[in-house]
Amino acid sequence: MSFSSLTSALPPMPWSPPATEPQPKSPPAAAATTAPPPPAPAPASTGRKFNSPFSWLSRSSSREPPAVQHAPSARRNTASSVATMTSNPEMMLSKLEEDKNGEGRDNGSRNSLKDRFKALRMIGEAVPPPEEDKAGLAATDSGESGPAAHPPLSPLPQSPNRNLAPGTASGVTAGPSSIVDAPVDWDLWQAVVNEGPAAVARSSPEDLNKAIATGIPNAIRGVIWQVLAQSKNEELEAVYRELVVRGTDKEKKKDQDRQSSGTPTSATVNGSAKGSASSASSVHSENSQNGVPSPAEKDTESAKKAQAASAAQRQKKDKEDLVMLQKLEKTIRRDLGARTSYSKFAAAQGLQEGLFGVCKSYALFDEGVGYAQGMNFLVMPILFNMPEEEAFCLLVRLMNQYHLRDLFIQDMPGLHLHLYQFERLLEDFEPALYCHLRRRGISPHLYATQWFLTLFAYRFPLQLVLRIYDLILSEGLSAILKFGIVLMQKNAAALLAISDMSQLTAFLKDRLFDVYIDSSPSSTSILENGFFGSSSSSIDKEVYRADQLVRDACEVKMTPETLKVYQVEWEEKTRAEREREAELEALRASNASYAVRMRKLEERLQEVDAEQASLATELVRTKVDNDELRDENEGLRIQVQELRIVIEKQPAEIEAVWQLERDDLMKRNEKVHEENQRLEKELSELEEELVQTKMQYAEVNSQHETLTRKWTDLKRQFQ
Repeated sequence: MSFSSLTSALPPMPWSPPATEPQPKSPPAAAATTAPPPPAPAPASTGRKFNSPFSWLSRSSSREPPAVQHAPSARRNTASSVATMTSNPEMMLSKLEEDKNGEGRDNGSRNSLKDRFKALRMIGEAVPPPEEDKAGLAATDSGESGPAAHPPLSPLPQSPNRNLAPGTASGVTAGPSSIVDAPVDWDLWQAVVNEGPAAVARSSPEDLNKAIATGIPNAIRGVIWQVLAQSKNEELEAVYRELVVRGTDKEKKKDQDRQSSGTPTSATVNGSAKGSASSASSVHSENSQNGVPSPAEKDTESAKKAQAASAAQRQKKDKEDLVMLQKLEKTIRRDLGARTSYSKFAAAQGLQEGLFGVCKSYALFDEGVGYAQGMNFLVMPILFNMPEEEAFCLLVRLMNQYHLRDLFIQDMPGLHLHLYQFERLLEDFEPALYCHLRRRGISPHLYATQWFLTLFAYRFPLQLVLRIYDLILSEGLSAILKFGIVLMQKNAAALLAISDMSQLTAFLKDRLFDVYIDSSPSSTSILENGFFGSSSSSIDKEVYRADQLVRDACEVKMTPETLKVYQVEWEEKTRAEREREAELEALRASNASYAVRMRKLEERLQEVDAEQASLATELVRTKVDNDELRDENEGLRIQVQELRIVIEKQPAEIEAVWQLERDDLMKRNEKVHEENQRLEKELSELEEELVQTKMQYAEVNSQHETLTRKWTDLKRQFQ
């Protein structure tokens, strides 16, 4: 897409963006809504269905407590600012009412949208304000508006700078002064503010549709936008004031003021409580009886260590947050410098600061979206009609209640939904053109993406963008579909005549809007024309027939039921695509696993091939060995046969030899037997001779003993 630099001068505008106002003491109007949590979009409305452009709106009667008063920022000296108090209704309205509940606060109360519209109507009808309002205004001007004087909402504008372009900041009297606005139906808009857009849509739908199609009056556009969107929220405004100064010297000064005011921190309170609890048992206490530290002192030391650790961790986190914040600010500054430099005199510096603050605050507020390039196109028309705080609230409401957030979150589901709805509507309204583009492969993603991301602010002049915002805030983002269908219908013949894809794409991107260029613009149209964003300097001179474009868009018959059917189709298609993607992802995972498995099998196959090669080599070697063994076996077989023959012959030979040896042994045995018999006979004879000898010896021995005894007796006798 083309986010070109905004080089044209600010458009001259007959109304003034209101100044920043102080916070109210009393609860806000019933149109205020509770601030949604930053990360999650607000739930869709569950109101009853009505056949009107506001059938999808639901009114909330919740009230918020008043926010803390902050010093208002300096007045943005933007286009169509006025030099007097009475010509700036916002400066006057901020002083009309004082707090009536008697609370001793020194902060002024913010007027509700109803009171603001009342004062704007009085100014528009040239009716002087009531006496009490005059008194309040006089007291405000004199600095006596209650117990404490309110700080001025903004400094009075300086004298006009003649060197700046007409209609730009500080070019107060240099801009057009003869623009005649259409008559304003104050009663209708009063009913919208007081009763709510849904009630008026039920009672007078045709009048309301006609009034919005004609265009919300410039003087009350900021109020009506907030009523339509129910975006007035003081809590969000307080959040904005905190976010916009984050990372700046103002935040540091605020922290220093808070610390110097004597407000005890949680660490200080805890430390004092623990100190008082442990003083009775302290080693330095007069009543202490020994030097042993008490359990309370140990708890205090551990608490101090824990506090020091948490403080170090907090400082580390603060440094990381500061680095991220600086990167964010640098990105926004770079984007603003490239895309919103529409004044060559740098006359919109104050407006650029407000734009920077809103973009930065929302990026910090909604981390799910952050800052997306081109978001400044969405914020700029809002800033032209209300202060920064209210612009931030309206942006949050657009993002959540109007589902603009879905266009910027991850995967951009809202963008794809609206592009699908646009394609289906194009098929319904212009089937021939739809088929022509589809045959050439040109989808709405190629040319319609920026319609939804910038709400046509990247191309159309500011006055036309404001008219588009009127329809968006009343009908929702379906208004973009109507504008897109009208543009395609008006260019159907030209597109059908082009067959080349590149020429079709170039026509859809650059020349699709030329059909509404006013070839002979009036002086009022030329004065009102001022491009909020453009792709080239030549487009700055073009003037569009805004009324005709809006009327044609309003004539497009587009029912919520049809959009709901297309939404269901898109959801089913998306679900089918997700299922198909999941299936493809599963197939990819399965394919990856199979690839890994195949790779392993290939590796295993290589190993098997190597093993097979080695086995083949081994087989050859084995065959050679087998041949050798076969030869050896054959030789051994011959030997075995020979040995078998030898063995067969051996028994007879052995038997013959054994027979001879046996006969010889028998003969020898007989000889030995005979010898044994002879020896036995000799032995028996010797035994007999021995017996006889022993008997003779016994007889001789007996005779000897007898003789010895006789001798002994003889010797005894002779003695």
